[in-house]
Amino acid sequence: MGTQPVTRLTEEEYLRIERAAAYKSEFVDGEMFAMAGGSSRHSTLAANAIADLVVQLRGKRCRVFTSDMRIRTPKSGTQLYPDLSVTCGPTQFHLGSTDIMVNPTLIVEVLSPTTKNYDRGMKFELYREIPTLRHYLILHQASIFAEHYAKHVDSSWILREYRGPDASIPLPEIECELQLGNVYDRVMDEPS
Repeated sequence: MGTQPVTRLTEEEYLRIERAAAYKSEFVDGEMFAMAGGSSRHSTLAANAIADLVVQLRGKRCRVFTSDMRIRTPKSGTQLYPDLSVTCGPTQFHLGSTDIMVNPTLIVEVLSPTTKNYDRGMKFELYREIPTLRHYLILHQASIFAEHYAKHVDSSWILREYRGPDASIPLPEIECELQLGNVYDRVMDEPS
């Protein structure tokens, strides 16, 4: 028996299905992939990071978006839901929509055992299509540990690792610093 060919969706078909669906799905290479629910640690990490950034960015030119904001990559037309994103200046949307952002400056993903290879690999590769993206931050659930990828003027990406509650991640393009002690507040008390 041969394998069944994959029926590819157009971006318009994906959006029609996605906007009517009861759950979120990402759109990659013409296929929809349902988003899995997160653990207690995942949810707490994302909420803490959002809260810390919202407080630091209040009254400034950048703003925070939750995982409900879809991000579109320009070359492949991929549509993804990061755990949180930050845009600076006016938010730009794809083709007049109000639910597909195209100009994030920072994207944060909380690493899950089932998504770790995807988040570090293909998903980061797709995010790198976005010209405005300057920071990609991966937060680990198993320990107080963050991987921070920063884009330099020559378009190279440099990885820096931060460990422990006293670590602080500088994010100069969005005019703030993320304190891991705040981001991981009560996270390690949650079941993994």
